[in-house]
Amino acid sequence: MKFRLSLFLLLMLLFVGVSCQEEANEETPPNQEETIAPNSTLANLMRHTAANDGTIDNIMDGSDCFSVNLPVTIIANGITLTIESIDDFSLIEAIFDENNTNEDTIEFLFPITIILNDYTEITIETLEELDAFIESCVVNEEVIECVDFVYPIIFSIYNTNFQIIDTVEINNDYELYVFLEGLETDNQGAVLASLNFPVTLVYANGDTVEVNGNQELEEAINAANENCEDDIIVDCGMNLAELEAHLVECDMVGYTFNVAGDAIDENYLNFNSNGEVIVNGTPAVTEVASWVLTESNSGYILTIAGLETFNLLNGEWSLLGCERDRIVFTQGEGDNTITLELEQDCSGNETPFDCFGNTTVTACDFDNDGFATFELETLVLGNVICDVDFTPSFHISQTNAEADVNPIAEPNAFVNTTNPQTVYLRIEALNGDFEVFTIELVVEDCSSSCPEQEVDAYLVECIWNVVDFDNSNDLAVYDLDFNADGTVVITGNGLTIVSMWSTSQTGAGTIVEFSNVAGPDIQAITGSWVIVDCRDDRLVMQAVNSNSTMVMEQDCSNCDNPGVLTNDLVIYIPFGGEAQDLITGDVVQNITNDFVTDRAGNTTCAIGFTGNDNISIPVTAENQIVQGDSFSISVWFKMQNTVAGDLEIFFRKPGNATVGFNLGVYDLNTPLFGDNLGTTLWDNDWNQEVDVTWDNTDWHHLTVTVDSNNTVRLYRDGALRNVVENSNLTIGSDPTSEYLIGEGFQGHLDDLRVYKRTLSDNEVGDLYNLEADCFQCLE
Repeated sequence: MKFRLSLFLLLMLLFVGVSCQEEANEETPPNQEETIAPNSTLANLMRHTAANDGTIDNIMDGSDCFSVNLPVTIIANGITLTIESIDDFSLIEAIFDENNTNEDTIEFLFPITIILNDYTEITIETLEELDAFIESCVVNEEVIECVDFVYPIIFSIYNTNFQIIDTVEINNDYELYVFLEGLETDNQGAVLASLNFPVTLVYANGDTVEVNGNQELEEAINAANENCEDDIIVDCGMNLAELEAHLVECDMVGYTFNVAGDAIDENYLNFNSNGEVIVNGTPAVTEVASWVLTESNSGYILTIAGLETFNLLNGEWSLLGCERDRIVFTQGEGDNTITLELEQDCSGNETPFDCFGNTTVTACDFDNDGFATFELETLVLGNVICDVDFTPSFHISQTNAEADVNPIAEPNAFVNTTNPQTVYLRIEALNGDFEVFTIELVVEDCSSSCPEQEVDAYLVECIWNVVDFDNSNDLAVYDLDFNADGTVVITGNGLTIVSMWSTSQTGAGTIVEFSNVAGPDIQAITGSWVIVDCRDDRLVMQAVNSNSTMVMEQDCSNCDNPGVLTNDLVIYIPFGGEAQDLITGDVVQNITNDFVTDRAGNTTCAIGFTGNDNISIPVTAENQIVQGDSFSISVWFKMQNTVAGDLEIFFRKPGNATVGFNLGVYDLNTPLFGDNLGTTLWDNDWNQEVDVTWDNTDWHHLTVTVDSNNTVRLYRDGALRNVVENSNLTIGSDPTSEYLIGEGFQGHLDDLRVYKRTLSDNEVGDLYNLEADCFQCLE
């Protein structure tokens, strides 16, 4: 985008200089002070001011090298929220303020896009990739944070005779940065741009200043640091007791700075409630001193005394305030002023005990004898996330657990002796501290009968989802559609998988068997499952040959497709993660195409073609199109092939010279519709239209209509582009057996509709204005 904008500005100068010379406004040539020379001090200051400020979102990424492109979805302390603008950062602060612990966490939902200081955009796919980038990145453009331009601002553009040929209005920092990067001189070194004054600047503290010349502007930007908004909270929101408690709560990392802001030292301080402070750092020495916090008329005073190696910390430190998650103190005056910033480091105070609690676990009893096998490690420890190392062990009695003797030898194969039964979990920290938690074991009767006939009818009734597979919901993204013919159509994650299912009645209960399930993750359901619990909208199953459990739930919700413009609709393929004609219900099987993002940003809701992977759908009595029929075809397309001579077909009725038609693009991707005898209808103004953007990221809507008089109309993006009255279009009386989609096409298609009637101009416009369609049903 930066390159295209720069190129546009340069081409604009050349074009206007040649074609509009006679209309140029005569003006006194600007002197050297009025122009802005490339890489001059002023140009650089303005560029630094307009550079992307990577510190603005440090609450999310903690890096000055870049900002994260918004909107972005994050998980802050376990709460999922979408950040739409910088105003939403206050939501993160509110979540952090409510957290009673000292660890605030941010997780991104990848992929994300980051924007460097020079507006370069980089896509980050994983947390590991982000961490590596943060570790290695450096600020690639100096950023002046404390002043901003008040937009719009206007530049005058001159030709080589210093006549004004245009003005350029700048409306934001990005446009200004790109404009300044594109500044050039002519062959004689003359600058062809100057800024129109007055210009207003606003400082971070809210003050504004109006400047009327280059020199004033340079001075105003240089004065920015003097007018920075003070981001230190003076009282920190704590009284004396709360401030003392904050100092004692965790270890502190102490950073000291001189008056110029240069780092002097970094040490670790452990404030104890007995008035001692333990300090260690560089050199590797540990010293014990005294500390006291007092209150005076001027505020809180922290006094540290008795340090020799780290004597810079001795003396009285006045509380300056709080900066982000730090408490800031100061001592000295003038050039001797030193600042001490204390930041909590609670990592050394963590224990594993907060990760656990008393709990109850259950297991199924299939023969109703009161006994079951409990996988204690899997059920109790398997879902625990703990950042602190620990050693676990299970015991029959609390006495054994406290003494750390006689642990259960095979906790993942423990069979209860009573029902219920209590066992004891000992969690030991690295320092030897331990706590004991009670685990209540309960055996459930899972021998209830679910007759095979009822299960058969139940499964084909609605769509099913695997909401739980061995305590995970990863398979819930797949829809399972059971058919009475023994097939089950599994859709999700951009895949359509046709597998087989069957049931049988055994002494253990009704068995459901899945076979030929081939797909990422979902293949885990392959095999035989005994139904152990039947409830409304829910089946609980136990694997016959393993300890896996699976819970499926019915989804009988009504289709949410609004059914817009469905009258005489005979083919309707939204490509919502599958190639299914919603009119007939037919699904194209075994396709190799990728499902891609549609025009509205919905993932896997359009279909991609590489030029060698066309698909077909059958012709039926309802959707066949023959000579004399009125019909309409509507489709969205996105071009990716730039080879001028390639013919690319979106939708075709195949046949011989007297049978068939095709809709696609040819000759520089120009849309066309025609038969096999040479009757064609072109989008003639495609190459001249200003509203056609030759960018692979652009979607366009194409519609062709044929009426009973053989009048053919071609529409693009809701507007009529060509018409042939009473044409010689010949499509034949043979309906053929299939329609072909995507022959030789490199790009994306979406929302294909075929009507057995002629759409009106208004209806074509309505289709163009419809939101992107990602439905998998039509009522």
